[in-house]
Amino acid sequence: MGNKPVVQEAAGQPLIVFWGRGFTQLLFAVTHEADDTDPMRLTFIAAATSVLPILALAAGSTQPTWQTTPQGQLVLRAFRNAPYPHPSRAQRFKGRATTFPADPHYTDSTIGIFIPSGYAPGDAVDYVVHFHGHDNHVSKVIAQYKLAEQFASAKVNAILIVPQGPKDAADSGGGKLELDDGAFAKLIDEVTAYLVAEQKIHSTTIGRIVLSTHSGGYKVTAAILDHGGMSDHITDVLLLDSSYGALERFAKWASASPSHRLVSLFTEHLAQENQELIGMLDKSQAKYQKLDEAMVTDEQLGNRGPTFMATKALHDQVPVEYFGRLLRTSALSK
Repeated sequence: MGNKPVVQEAAGQPLIVFWGRGFTQLLFAVTHEADDTDPMRLTFIAAATSVLPILALAAGSTQPTWQTTPQGQLVLRAFRNAPYPHPSRAQRFKGRATTFPADPHYTDSTIGIFIPSGYAPGDAVDYVVHFHGHDNHVSKVIAQYKLAEQFASAKVNAILIVPQGPKDAADSGGGKLELDDGAFAKLIDEVTAYLVAEQKIHSTTIGRIVLSTHSGGYKVTAAILDHGGMSDHITDVLLLDSSYGALERFAKWASASPSHRLVSLFTEHLAQENQELIGMLDKSQAKYQKLDEAMVTDEQLGNRGPTFMATKALHDQVPVEYFGRLLRTSALSK
C-alpha cells in the first residue's frame, strides 16, 4: 500500500481505515450501518480522522525541507492543527454539482510557510495568513497569485502562512479553523513552535496578524474573527473579492475598534453583498470610506477602519494586483 491513509466504506459495510508502509497496518472497523447521524459512528470517525495526520507526520522517512527561492524561503509541510482532516468532511461533501470524497479533498494537512529574504526575527513574530478559494491547493495558490513575489516586494517584516483548505474542491468549508473554538490559535502556536525549532525565529510571542482571503476563503476567515482565539492580535482583514457571506461577523469585527482595518475589494458580482455589509456598519455607526479605483492612493488604502472599493480587475486578478499593495499599507508596515 501507499504511505497515506485510505478510507473505504459502503452502505451497510464496515468503515475501514488502512495505514501501510512504515507501520504495522492498522485496521479500524465499525460494523454500524452507514448512517451519518449515528453518534457512535461519528465519534469513531472523529477519532480516526484526528489520528491520521499524526500518523502521516510520523510515517515519512524525511521531513520536507526548506526551498530557497529568489524571494526567500518556502516550505510545504503537514501540521496536525491544519484545517483538515476534520469530522465535518470525514466521508464526503456534496456540492451543488459535484460530490467530493474525503480522499483526496479533505485529507491534506499541508501548510505553506514563506519567509521573505531580509526577514529579521524580533521579540515577537508577525504573520499574514492567506485563505484560498475553491478548486485550488497550496502550491498552486502561491504560484498562481504570485504570493511570495508580492509578499517580498511589500517589504513587511512578517511570515506568510497559507493553509490548505478543501483541496481542489468547490467548497468554502474550513474544517477545524471554521468549526472548532480556538483552533486558529492552536495552528498559530504550532507553526510558531516549528519555526523556533527550525531556528527561523527565536521568540514564541505572537505579534500582529493580518488575515487575507480570496473568493471562497471568506467563511473560515469570518469564523476565525468570531471564535478563532487570536482576536487581540488581528489588525487587518483583506477581502479580495471574497465578501460572499458571513457578513455580520465581518461587520462586528470592523465595528469593534476604529483601529480595525477591513478592506473589501469587490467585482460587480459582489456589489450587493458589499452594500449589505455597509448597511450593517451604518447601523453600528461605524465610520468607513469608499474609494475610487481610478484615483486610489496608498495613503488612502492605509487608512484604518473599513474600506470599500469596486474593482474592474477580473476575479482571479484581484489577489495578483492587490495582495502586496494591501500588505504594504497594512499595520505591518508601521
